[in-house]
Amino acid sequence: MKTDIIKASVEKYGSNRENLMLILRDLETVSGKNVLEADTLRNVAGIMNIPQSAIAGFVDFYTMFKTKPRAKYLIRVCKSGPCHVMGSSNIFHEVKKILGIGIGEGTPDGMFFMEQCECLGVCSVAPAMMVNYDIHGNLTPESLKKIFDDYRKTEPVDGEACGPEVEGKKCVIDSAQTKRLLENVGVINPLEIDSYVQKGGFNGLKKAVAMDRAEIINIVKDSGLRGRGGAGFPAGMKWSFVTKGDIQKYVICNADEGEPGTFKDRILMEENPQLLVEGMAICGHAIDASVGYIYVRGEFRRSIIRLQKAIDQARAKGYLGKNIFGSKFSFDIFIKEGGGAYVCGEETSLINSMEGKRGYPRFKPPFPGGAGFLDKPSNVNNVETLMSVPLIIEKGADWYKSAGLPTCTGTKLYCLSGKMNHTGLVELPMGTKMRDIIETHGGGMKSGSTFKFAQVGGSAGGILGPDLMDLPLDIDTPTKNGVTLGSGVVLVCDQNTCAVDLLLQILSFFEHESCGQCVPCRVGTSHLHALVKKFAERKASVSDIDLMVKKAELMKKASLCALGQSPIMPIITMLKYFRDEFEAHCDPEYKCEKCDISLSQYYSSEHH
Repeated sequence: MKTDIIKASVEKYGSNRENLMLILRDLETVSGKNVLEADTLRNVAGIMNIPQSAIAGFVDFYTMFKTKPRAKYLIRVCKSGPCHVMGSSNIFHEVKKILGIGIGEGTPDGMFFMEQCECLGVCSVAPAMMVNYDIHGNLTPESLKKIFDDYRKTEPVDGEACGPEVEGKKCVIDSAQTKRLLENVGVINPLEIDSYVQKGGFNGLKKAVAMDRAEIINIVKDSGLRGRGGAGFPAGMKWSFVTKGDIQKYVICNADEGEPGTFKDRILMEENPQLLVEGMAICGHAIDASVGYIYVRGEFRRSIIRLQKAIDQARAKGYLGKNIFGSKFSFDIFIKEGGGAYVCGEETSLINSMEGKRGYPRFKPPFPGGAGFLDKPSNVNNVETLMSVPLIIEKGADWYKSAGLPTCTGTKLYCLSGKMNHTGLVELPMGTKMRDIIETHGGGMKSGSTFKFAQVGGSAGGILGPDLMDLPLDIDTPTKNGVTLGSGVVLVCDQNTCAVDLLLQILSFFEHESCGQCVPCRVGTSHLHALVKKFAERKASVSDIDLMVKKAELMKKASLCALGQSPIMPIITMLKYFRDEFEAHCDPEYKCEKCDISLSQYYSSEHH
């Protein structure tokens, strides 16, 4: 690539290392082949004064970057839990029939290249794929052929041609809900700030800038708002931990929604982006920060486009920038993009990625509240959490507590996927029972399907059998039963779902997403995947069941971050209900069609 093109990209974003992700994404697009060639990376290193080894390590870490030419259209077929349950293995097979290419292969004419990927965040329309940045869901053999024919005929607009999910509101189930965050989804125009303002938008911010900072934090504390990303830590308390004093501080929104089965934050950002802008600004005033960053998954092109438009319009209206609402408070927001790394959902990994580094978790302490982005005090919350703040400030803590449970207040967004009649996003009081979620809001099981189990909380979550159908799904109660609510995933599986087959997919996910920084996770995820593969191949012995548990328990104790600590939960909860299936797979004569499909389709590529 010509040096002047690289220099123009660096000048566009700035030569600071924290802009490396945006610069490389820009150059990859300019290449026309979804590639960053060696000479391009050498020139970037020289122009930005970054060691070539650091650039190489950065590109190698993030799965969305490649150094070998692929094609004009990069097809990423999702293989994560929800898509797997809904038949993604058949999609790989159909793509090969239609285009004549397998995983890691391209068509001779240079038009298409196929990869497998983890969750795309459109689980309600599984199975799904992404072509460049266009999302296509509810895939069938017939729709696949039409999609590829259309790409040969027309030029797409990346991020907006979203197949059957062109409008995010189609993923929101219109059943009896307690709509707060979803109240304006499908009602306002997300591309027009005036539409949001007419519905009371920015009233919370206007009220907040006239309040004392400590008063804002106390209201958030009193509301009982707890983090909605999975950990459930009290938001107001987290804000109070940010270092005080006359020093640069940051508000960081974790929008790296990578947990398989989760798509709530994506829909919120696409359909009501101004609410996130307002929530971040209120948080900024409360902790005395002047700058906010939204770290968005690189795959969420549509979210990025709409968030940037919302930020630009808010600046133009004076809701961001200097002296907001005539006060002394000044605040602005910028977008940072991810590059395809599940581990960056962990807040310190995310911060390293924002700084232009590999997304390795940091040792804690120090915590981000004292030393976060660029070693400055930083507060990190996820999208659902920050979007709740304007409503709390405007309507009060008591209003917020009027829904949910005493210790888990408010509403929760539940992401429904799998073998239900209605899949999508629902907002219900925190602690709604799984039976109500499936039977009332999910419309019950699909015709011919019988409930076998649900995985709650994503790949890092646990398995709930029929005996826990009346379990309240809140932050605390599931933990007492050996599972976790996590981000609010409810993946429902029927009698045709093989326990060994699904665990094979889950542990494949963890091996793929391990950052490799700590030995227990780097080695452990590989060992666990190899063990469960033995069961799928009917080469395991019964003793391998206990060995798998023992290794996962060791990983939980010794791994640096939650990724390595997580596999134990799906393993022990799956064995709680289906140990007999694992024992049956120890018989070399046992036949399991699901495992045969998985092994032949997923493990035929060079990647494995």
